[in-house]
Amino acid sequence: MPADVRVLMEDLGLEPWCGEVLRRLSLWQRQTVAKELGGGRMTGVRNPSGVVMSRVKGVVGTDELLTIFIDINSLDRDCSAELWKLSQDQQKEVMAPGIFLQNVRNPNTAVRSRISNVLAGRSAMERPGNRDGGGAGRYQPPRSRS
Repeated sequence: MPADVRVLMEDLGLEPWCGEVLRRLSLWQRQTVAKELGGGRMTGVRNPSGVVMSRVKGVVGTDELLTIFIDINSLDRDCSAELWKLSQDQQKEVMAPGIFLQNVRNPNTAVRSRISNVLAGRSAMERPGNRDGGGAGRYQPPRSRS
């Protein structure tokens, strides 16, 4: 891990996957991200890794971000090929819920689900038949009987 990435991870309290993303950037890109963050601690920020990723998205193109997405999630060739066949807007939609897949048993299956949703005109995380953005499992108060 490059020294500048280790320092950023420690100073900002970043998650390990975020360090892996930063490690894959060029030195200039990392320096640009660090400069945009102001070089200081992110006190009071609930998700420092999310803030860093928003800056990363500003310094890399979609192709480079997709390459990082495939790499850090260890996606197989078939899944990667499916991603590369998508338009750049569709690729961005697939990555929009998060560049690092967390709490999934099989990253390839999770990404294929996102791809299917995007190709069907839904948000990447939406469940089929649920047009409210994938909120299955949310508490729904009972309807009043009038």
